[in-house]
Amino acid sequence: MIRSHLIDLMHRHELRAAELARLAQVNRSTVAALTRDRATRVDLTALERICTVLGCGLGDLLEIVPDEPPSGQNANSAGAT
Repeated sequence: MIRSHLIDLMHRHELRAAELARLAQVNRSTVAALTRDRATRVDLTALERICTVLGCGLGDLLEIVPDEPPSGQNANSAGAT
């Protein structure tokens, strides 16, 4: 899964979602989806603009993390017979 660090970066720069969207010239819904880790498709130009406004790299904004197992299961019981 891909985790966004946008909310942390916005706090660091004291920006609200609407202000970041305006400065980066991206849809506010894009910013909102990234802050909630609910974005499924984001235009590369939008990511570039957000990173430019925040003065960060793509790796500072997004991180690949292992998927969490479904609730009620732990890693040891998955696939055990």
